[in-house]
Amino acid sequence: MDFVGKTFGQYEILSQIAKGGMATVFRARQKSIGRDVAIKVLPRSLMHDDGFLERFNIEVEVIASLQHPHILPVYDFGQFEEMPYIVMAYLSGGTLSDNMAQGPMNLDDAAVVVRQMADALDYAHSKGVIHRDFKPGNVLLDERGNTYLADFGLAKITASNSQLTGTGMLGTPDYMAPELAMSNAVTPSVDIYALGVTFFQMLTGRMPFQAATPLAVLMLHVHDPVPNIQTIRSDINTNVQHVIEKSMAKDVESRYVSAGEMAKALSEAMNSSTQEMRGIAPADALLMTNMLGQVIFVDQTCLKLLKRHYADARHIIGKPMAEVLGITAKETEQLLKDVSKSGRLDKRPLEIKDAKGAKVQVLCTLVATRDEKGGFIGADMTLHVVADASRSDFITPGQSLDTKDESYYQVYFQAQMKTLWELTVQLGGKKLGANLDRIISETAERNVWAVSLKDGQAAVEVRAAHADVYRALLAKAVAYVVTIVGKQAVTKGMQRVDDRLDPWLMAQVSDLRATQLFKDLLI
Repeated sequence: MDFVGKTFGQYEILSQIAKGGMATVFRARQKSIGRDVAIKVLPRSLMHDDGFLERFNIEVEVIASLQHPHILPVYDFGQFEEMPYIVMAYLSGGTLSDNMAQGPMNLDDAAVVVRQMADALDYAHSKGVIHRDFKPGNVLLDERGNTYLADFGLAKITASNSQLTGTGMLGTPDYMAPELAMSNAVTPSVDIYALGVTFFQMLTGRMPFQAATPLAVLMLHVHDPVPNIQTIRSDINTNVQHVIEKSMAKDVESRYVSAGEMAKALSEAMNSSTQEMRGIAPADALLMTNMLGQVIFVDQTCLKLLKRHYADARHIIGKPMAEVLGITAKETEQLLKDVSKSGRLDKRPLEIKDAKGAKVQVLCTLVATRDEKGGFIGADMTLHVVADASRSDFITPGQSLDTKDESYYQVYFQAQMKTLWELTVQLGGKKLGANLDRIISETAERNVWAVSLKDGQAAVEVRAAHADVYRALLAKAVAYVVTIVGKQAVTKGMQRVDDRLDPWLMAQVSDLRATQLFKDLLI
């Protein structure tokens, strides 16, 4: 449907915004009052259903009556060349799905979305309207980041043409409550369940249940327990996990009675977390640089300290330490000069800035990394926040992995380290290979990580390892080997490892973002 340049009554079509399985959305100009609107055009095939037009008119009138600060306003509806359309407010901020494509959200930002969407759902439910297809793609954002729920009732309007699961069920399987697998009896609780799924997805960047087919996904919703988010995000406390579990309970009676009750429980869970952390000494953050002062690694604690999202790590790699920490180039130059000369700096006072411009007082300890000739090739910097109750929010240990994930990641880590060592020996000689062994082993030893490298063989005490440990050591190894054999050779070597390993195993470590690390480092 290419309607750009055409006119629907008083609406002039300007551009296409999005296209999905059941509708196409256009940006248009309402000439009568000079405002931009969004027009959702449904396919002509729906009109083949004798009862569709009547159902469409009734449902859209109900949706248009919903007046709430976080529900997308519906202005008008009609037909154009036998195609039904709905006219809505135009927002420039994209969808929540677009926002989440940048990576997992921090808890505070996700909680704002939950609060706003819970209020919108409670209002709709009070008017007897159930959304039926709540998901991030139906949550729109304005330029200030406020959220608006859209597409109320669209699943019901297109009911007779819905083939989403092959069973005629309404909704999207990734967000469908278990009871929908047994019947089409829809209650407000299906929206609460979908909000719980979306909350999990906002925090992790992944779905709680994943399978090869929509029906298989739905069966996991029915039978499998809600995943423990703490295996993915160790900074999320147990009380928040309980909120996810209750919102996604298998039985309707076990869920929150309203979306607002879920939002209130989340607020209480977050407050209890803040109270628990008061008086606890902050964990040290870790940042690694090369000899030029470019960042080659930051751990999750460092990201939290700098008020950055988890997905920001890939944008930080390769940036000057001065830019990342908000210090001057002169301060960076002096730190690297001093640590290259002495080998170690202990608890040097430093004022850094987080991503929001707030100043943070830290004590930094730097340890030099040297090559086999004693030459300076980089430094490991740990940042310890000077006691400040207002900064207790950044506390987070390393991202723990469960035993299976650790074993998958360990296999990948060992294969990568072996390849890097072999590249070093082939193109630089055995002395440089031994130097790589020493660099990795010494880095692990001074950080009290149970990892060592000898002749390219990595020994790992699995239960003592965290995702950040693997990432840090691989970052250090890649940065060193690139100086010897070049980026192209390392890139090819890393790709060979990915190609040789079992595709299923690669899928597991891909979820842990291991494969992306090298692409980020080698840009």
